Amino acid sequence: MLERGDILEAKNRQKGAGEHYIIFYAGKDETHFLGGMLSTSEYRGENIPMDRSHFETKDLDEKEYKISYKNSHLVPAKLMKLESWGPFKIVGKLTKGGVKFVENHIDHLDEILWEDYLELRKKAVFKKTKASQPQ
Repeated sequence: MLERGDILEAKNRQKGAGEHYIIFYAGKDETHFLGGMLSTSEYRGENIPMDRSHFETKDLDEKEYKISYKNSHLVPAKLMKLESWGPFKIVGKLTKGGVKFVENHIDHLDEILWEDYLELRKKAVFKKTKASQPQ
């Protein structure tokens, strides 16, 4: 049973699928679940820097997690993740403080597919670029 804050690795790690590590957020239905996305990129200052204290380093059996803090950033989106990218395996876990951090940043957001998020981000960048050009 997955818990909020579990860090998942998808079997399908192709671009546009489960390429990045996923923070499990909530179940949705038999085809999707909701999650956050970890990145090592700040992407123009949009991705939110995380802290070492947000990540567990070992599981309950004292085995090192595959994923812990590594210049980690949270993509500011509550993403719908496809179950078909799986199976998924737990490769890390957020601390209670890390879960709270994610909740504070994505709980209020609408659910969105990655492709739609990219389109919105492009439009926002285009608007910023046009607004910054001299008239």
